[in-house]
Amino acid sequence: MSIRTLPHDPYIQAVVDALTAAGLEPTEWETDDTETDRYASGPDAGLTTMLTALLVWDGDHPAIGIGEYDHGVALVWEHPAEQWQWAPRGEHGELEREPEFLPALPLWAHPAGAVEVVRELLAGRPLPEGERIRWHERAAVQDAVDAWATEDSSE
Repeated sequence: MSIRTLPHDPYIQAVVDALTAAGLEPTEWETDDTETDRYASGPDAGLTTMLTALLVWDGDHPAIGIGEYDHGVALVWEHPAEQWQWAPRGEHGELEREPEFLPALPLWAHPAGAVEVVRELLAGRPLPEGERIRWHERAAVQDAVDAWATEDSSE
């Protein structure tokens, strides 16, 4: 996790807490606000940053199915993307490919929904279909994210 508090930290912490309670604690995780916003277009493209979170499970994590992901899995959250994303990790921790969107996990998916999807993903089983419900506390965090985005674009 980042040293300073970022606007999406409460949400990501709630997801990590739910995963931990379910025995799916990530090997490591972090939040950040320094990645270039790859979704921006127009005159600000390449000039603004986005909020991100990265949750990583190493290949020897007990929740990963045998032979599924030898080097682990990364779960990615990016604002302003509309959904969580995931990718298998390579031998040296890099992502094997561009992250793939998880339609079942909207940007503000309820942490219990994240647990449901992550459990299946790590085990190598088919992912649940249909979008998970949204987190009931998302409005306050979204307000903080919106304020951050306004501040970031005015710099």
